[in-house]
Amino acid sequence: MQQNSSLLDALLELQALDRLPRTGYALRGVSDPESIAEHGFHLCLLIWAVAPGVPDIDLGRALELALVHDLAEIRIGDLPRTAGRYLPPGAKATAESAALAELMAPLGDRAPALFAEYENGETREALLVQACDKLQLMVKVFVYETWGATGLGEFWDNAINFPAAGFAPVDELLDEIRQRRAAWLAAQRAPRAG
Repeated sequence: MQQNSSLLDALLELQALDRLPRTGYALRGVSDPESIAEHGFHLCLLIWAVAPGVPDIDLGRALELALVHDLAEIRIGDLPRTAGRYLPPGAKATAESAALAELMAPLGDRAPALFAEYENGETREALLVQACDKLQLMVKVFVYETWGATGLGEFWDNAINFPAAGFAPVDELLDEIRQRRAAWLAAQRAPRAG
């Protein structure tokens, strides 16, 4: 692939984000996993919902960061965390930065600067988006479990998926999703009357 020469070229290429599955779910046997585009939509919706409860957050900036955070995956794919141990340190971020710069070249440095801000966690907005990215992951994992998917327990056992974000609405939702899952699991184990 080459650098896009027009905004239309970039927009046309990005249309396939709704066809690219989130690889981590596919590797764990989830049938018809969410796409990268679906994840992006749900992340933006989550940020839009929780940001008003977070002091000193620029909602527009946070949404921009969320919009660009996975765009490079159109060119390099969704490399799950498990793949990271096979790559040299920083290789994934370097590849994503390069792919995003070529993909969004018609917009100049805007998208790469936003991606760097997100990756580096330089601002409260970037930290909020990172925390919401994890929260959205866990919401989706719980939904898949309630739909019958199995083998997703490792997501719940990984502390990285439950950061101490320091954003009350995010922290409260992470606690609530854990509690709701515990109650759901207990109900699944309970003997059925009948």
